[in-house]
Amino acid sequence: MLATARDLLVKEGPASITPTRLAAETGVSRSSIYRNWESPESIVLDAIGDDTSGPPFEATGDVRSDLTRYLQLLRDGLAMPHTTLLATRVDLAERESDAASDLRTTSENRSRLIAALLEQPPGRFADAHALIVGPLFFQRFLARRPISDELIALVVDAYIETIGPGSRTDGSDSEG
Repeated sequence: MLATARDLLVKEGPASITPTRLAAETGVSRSSIYRNWESPESIVLDAIGDDTSGPPFEATGDVRSDLTRYLQLLRDGLAMPHTTLLATRVDLAERESDAASDLRTTSENRSRLIAALLEQPPGRFADAHALIVGPLFFQRFLARRPISDELIALVVDAYIETIGPGSRTDGSDSEG
């Protein structure tokens, strides 16, 4: 049923998500839908939820390689048609505290996963994560341009030089 809800969201937007419409599309009874979701908004939240239950790939231990792989996966995900659901999720978060909390939790969980992949302390990594993904979100949603390999390489270089292990800000002695 959530797959049907995602399809409707992409094609027609959040107003299309009603128990009556979902019942008609899926064959699931409205009473069953109401038992599982208290409102159309809760269906939307479940349909556009982000899986942060585990890392998106197996880390190699090489920061450049792992960060590049993460950003390539993010680029691929941002190119998918269902990415427009992110705007719906952000819009809901602006109006509903549960949606805002859910979005914040998803973001924090994703940041912790990536911090672990890059062997960075999670508390320190949240701002770095924003700096890493921000350029890709800018390209996709604001500049409306493709995310190039060159942009990914630039972001990776900037992270390694300024934030990553051995950088001038990581607190360790990079000279050996």
